[in-house]
Amino acid sequence: MAGKLNTAIQAKFWSKFTSWCHQAVVLGYQNIRNNGINYKEWEEEDISATLYIEMEKLPVIKLNKISIVPEFRLYTEEIAKGIKPAKKADRIDFQFTRWKSKNKTRYFGEAKNLSSSNWSKTKGSKVDASAYRARYIDTGIDRVVYGKYSFLTSFLIGYVVNGTATENIIKLNSLIKKRNLPPKIGYIKNPIPICSHMECYSSVNVQNNTEVVLQHIFLEFDQVEIVPT
Repeated sequence: MAGKLNTAIQAKFWSKFTSWCHQAVVLGYQNIRNNGINYKEWEEEDISATLYIEMEKLPVIKLNKISIVPEFRLYTEEIAKGIKPAKKADRIDFQFTRWKSKNKTRYFGEAKNLSSSNWSKTKGSKVDASAYRARYIDTGIDRVVYGKYSFLTSFLIGYVVNGTATENIIKLNSLIKKRNLPPKIGYIKNPIPICSHMECYSSVNVQNNTEVVLQHIFLEFDQVEIVPT
């Protein structure tokens, strides 16, 4: 009985912790929207840096004593033994950490740019929407569930720089279907708002006959209102 109770307490704590991390992403994004800056043409790393700065200011992060590390390096035993150089270490966009007693709880966020249609940036570089979608699946979903990040507990953040979240989700699901990925990689569905932000979904992915539920939070940057200077 004590073991079941302890497991239930741990599950409750984990649910609260991940919820705070999801809230931080949404609230940080809402603050970014109020900046009146056009982030549409920004690279993933630059949007992530701005989101990190805003999340660090949030009461939900400060009150719950959560530490956030951007561009977190994933060091391995190969690096410790000198087999692989540290500068070759993989990186994940955000690490969220909280200590409870002597135990450290960690949760990771991986961010990807998304585009509904092909378009050109002001300086002339072209955005390939299909390549963005492929990256979201291959270096996003697949990597955190089965690949390099599979030993971590993670969620995904989609920076929608063209079109709407709904349009991008439809096209992501179409690609998942076209590749015949279910049930290994499931469709993005089941919208459940976080802090009144509607574009929050989940997908059910099957790993070794076990369901892995992955949280997806989509942040729209295409229609940000620009404040005149």
